[in-house]
Amino acid sequence: MSKGMSRRQFLGLSGGLAAFAGLGLVGCGGSGSASTADAASSAAADLSGSITCSGATSFQPLVEDAANAFMDVNANVTITISGGGSGQGLSDVKDGKAQIGRSDIFAEEKLDAADAAKLTDNQVAVVGMGPVVNSDVDVDDLTTEQLRGIFTGQITDWSQVGGTAGPIQVINRKAGSGTRATFESAVLAGATVPDSFKPVAEEDSSGTVVEKLQQTAGAISYLAFSYFDDAKFKALKVDGVEPKAENVESGDFKIWSYEHMYTAADADDVTKAFIDYMLSDDVQGSLVEEKGFIPLTGMKVKKDASGTISAA
Repeated sequence: MSKGMSRRQFLGLSGGLAAFAGLGLVGCGGSGSASTADAASSAAADLSGSITCSGATSFQPLVEDAANAFMDVNANVTITISGGGSGQGLSDVKDGKAQIGRSDIFAEEKLDAADAAKLTDNQVAVVGMGPVVNSDVDVDDLTTEQLRGIFTGQITDWSQVGGTAGPIQVINRKAGSGTRATFESAVLAGATVPDSFKPVAEEDSSGTVVEKLQQTAGAISYLAFSYFDDAKFKALKVDGVEPKAENVESGDFKIWSYEHMYTAADADDVTKAFIDYMLSDDVQGSLVEEKGFIPLTGMKVKKDASGTISAA
């Protein structure tokens, strides 16, 4: 088990968690009879093995809490979770170094078509992402065009977008980040970033972006909604639309992606059981929203690997 992970019980989960423990092997039906409960308990007792799960940091806290709850009722299962970004997660699962690779982007966007085709795409949630600024920045709303200008180095001072004069300090994510890929797909729309444009920093995780944002006057970056914290920084509207879950669900807010948990096509039973748990009502009906994500069932639009959004 990775350092810092415990077998604590996540109290926000519904009381039916124990009965669910064997979902990956016994299914999710049943009348709640003694025989069904016995079968579930037996399956839980038989389920054993280890899972390594690496990749996107944007929904790592969600997966960590789900993993702890899953291990609480499956004492012979160990789940080790690490970060590294979407590119790392996809590479790890492709190379067999991890059973699960977390990603904010489709595998087809990062891997060769042949390698991507060998993986199973398990979409477990939707994540909204939006621009965020240091709390002292007196701008509340930017257009997509203005954001594009800022993140390509064409707009360099807050006075150019209606704020108090002062340099705009761009904090980017490192190459390989799914959060960066999602933001750039929705905002840059293929615009070229000149070699002369140098962000003030490129961070390798969402947590370090939060820290840098607080420390840097005039800073702007982007984060998943799950990291939004009014006490630490300010989230901006885009084209007059607030970065909220309901606006992502309706299609009005355009910066979002699926949270993928890629596995090998021939994943083992313990890995399949954990994926099934991620898609269960215990996680989708409570934990997903509690951690700042959007359940798949609420989406009125869908997105394909090319970034095209259409009616669900």
